[in-house]
Amino acid sequence: EGLGKNLIPSATDFSVIDTFVKVTDKDAALAARNLAQTEGIFAGYTSGAALRATELYNDQNIFDENSVVVIILPDHGSRYLSKIYSEKWMTEQGFIEAEDLVETLEKSAITNS
Repeated sequence: EGLGKNLIPSATDFSVIDTFVKVTDKDAALAARNLAQTEGIFAGYTSGAALRATELYNDQNIFDENSVVVIILPDHGSRYLSKIYSEKWMTEQGFIEAEDLVETLEKSAITNS
């Protein structure tokens, strides 16, 4: 996993990059989880970062009604089952609160009526 590391690949050509958006590990993880929950797309950390960056661009009104936006989701969630898809890991990282976890578990509980 390269997300969160201060690593710039040697192949990076800054002369062709107009702008970039910095996305936190937390926002990337939450975006990936949200994508899985709302769209059924089992995305990975980097895909979550790509989605969140696009949301941040949208918040800046960079896109208009004529914009065509393509987001490449470069990874899948299977590598992250013990991380971003783990409630325990997300809580340990401070990405979600324990109270949020309890609420999530209560909502997903099957009750006998």
